[in-house]
Amino acid sequence: MITVDVPGKLYIAGEYAVLEPGGAAVLVAVDRYLTVAVGPAQAPSRRTVTTARTGPGPVELLPRTATTVAAVADPADAAALRHVLTAVELVERLAAERGDELLGFHLEIRSALDDAATGRKFGLGSSGAVTVGVVRALARAYRFDLDDDALLRLALLTAFAVDPRCSGGDVAASLLGGWVAYRAPDRARVAAQFAQPDTKLTDLLWQPWPELSARRVPAPRALRLEVGWSGQPAVSSGLVELLRNGIAGDSAAYSRFVVASNSCVATLVAALESGDDASVGTAVATAGALLRAVSALAGVPIETPALAALRTTADALGAVAKSSGAGGGDCGIALVASADVAQLRQQWRAAGITPLELLVHQSFSAKGNSSDDSVADLRQP
Repeated sequence: MITVDVPGKLYIAGEYAVLEPGGAAVLVAVDRYLTVAVGPAQAPSRRTVTTARTGPGPVELLPRTATTVAAVADPADAAALRHVLTAVELVERLAAERGDELLGFHLEIRSALDDAATGRKFGLGSSGAVTVGVVRALARAYRFDLDDDALLRLALLTAFAVDPRCSGGDVAASLLGGWVAYRAPDRARVAAQFAQPDTKLTDLLWQPWPELSARRVPAPRALRLEVGWSGQPAVSSGLVELLRNGIAGDSAAYSRFVVASNSCVATLVAALESGDDASVGTAVATAGALLRAVSALAGVPIETPALAALRTTADALGAVAKSSGAGGGDCGIALVASADVAQLRQQWRAAGITPLELLVHQSFSAKGNSSDDSVADLRQP
């Protein structure tokens, strides 16, 4: 049995602008996890998946054919498992290119990224986490010798195949852990190359991509990251479309926003790397102001009343706060002095904000047996 725990993520700065080629963002991995376990199949070549999204029983993938690599019979299951199926398809394509025997397996996926009591989403990036988890677990099962850069590209190809509009920042944060500086690739160029009939997956995994960069950066030295949940779910894709449609008549203004956001993120990264907490706080405040400005321009409610209360409550304590991610609900973040954490949490609760008391996940965590014996088990009938 191979088991991997994948952390959720939160955006610190760079939202929306990171959707553009070369768009920059800073994210952080947090200690809420999605777990992917891969074990032996009940029969040779059989592939099954168990996840709460499809019910208590296993879902069986259809037998492989020349045109169908990873699919299920029920369209509802296919929709719920689209990231899983795409990850399986790409991992098996890589195995075929290497001349490896294709494995039967059982995947079990368990998530603690959402609210345990109600099932409501916090916005911690379940799509990115499940993509990273399945790719990493199956790559380990096949004994692929992939470094973090190659794993990132494989997971990004999976994410872009499912949603060509996503930035991939959540994938990078969940894969690398800690505080992550991310620059989005030119997805159109990558997709065009991937679509070429003579392109091998191995070529795409071991060569640089235009614009792509992802690396860990230091955390602030004396500021604590606090996370508050608004209690309202957000639908990121809908907000992205609303924002783009809202500014369609003023492309120059949106371009200025992207340039300013990228500059702000560059300042934030430099401040994190130099240990300049004051400049970190200023950059995060600027990122929040930029989001509110583009929100007003497009008429899109990125900062809801609940998220505004989260921010102003933190501001009153001398902290820096903003919405995190697409906004319209989900979470906000604050950078606050350690001595003020208890008071911030108390005042957030009074304002109807739920402190999530998350910690930063510093490095990738893998549990379970990843030895050759566990891999050999997957090859047994």
